[in-house]
Amino acid sequence: MVSMQKALMICDRLNPKDCDRCILGLLYSYLMQAEENNSECRQVQQILAQLKQALDRGGASGLAIDGQVLLITQRVEQLLSQYFLSYVLHSLPETLQHWFKHQILQFVHAGDVPSSCLPLHFEQAGRQLLIRLIPDPKGEQYLLLLEEQESPSFSVATLQLLGLTEREAEVLFWIAKDKSNAGIARVLDCCEGTVRKHLEHLYKKLGVQTRTAAVMVALEKLGLFKG
Repeated sequence: MVSMQKALMICDRLNPKDCDRCILGLLYSYLMQAEENNSECRQVQQILAQLKQALDRGGASGLAIDGQVLLITQRVEQLLSQYFLSYVLHSLPETLQHWFKHQILQFVHAGDVPSSCLPLHFEQAGRQLLIRLIPDPKGEQYLLLLEEQESPSFSVATLQLLGLTEREAEVLFWIAKDKSNAGIARVLDCCEGTVRKHLEHLYKKLGVQTRTAAVMVALEKLGLFKG
């Protein structure tokens, strides 16, 4: 598999657009190799889905363990310039440097390639920048995935983005509106037992045990709560 350093040398001989394609092709190959080597298939599939989403928008960069930028696409440069006023080309803004170092410590303690950490959110004029960090299996290099999208709202549709079914998302939505199980059952035209079953499923998916915790975790994952 081609290393990031070698890809960087190749990119020096290409125009910017060809360089972007070179970088993205490298990153895609890299994670495909990670999928073959990692026994946690579901975990790697989630990472691959995030990478493919980033590839579609050109928002990917390669970092060394010390935070040095090895590879970067034009789209990443544009997004960082837009969201960080003091951004210097081919480097990480100070805020991202601190976040990057913190995430590395978490990866080291995990002892394996974890499912990606919660993304970092930056909001600006109704839009938000999501930044995800993914380590390679050997912990020597890192992928920074950037994606810009509209700021999310707390709705059934956005809750489904967390991996909830439509019914589970509806239950959680009405929990956030302070409705009881009986009240939710009336709204959804089902029995309370069905509501409790949906609660059990969404608790498991979000890794919580209470209604309040479910709402707070959902808000955090959607970038609507900072705390």
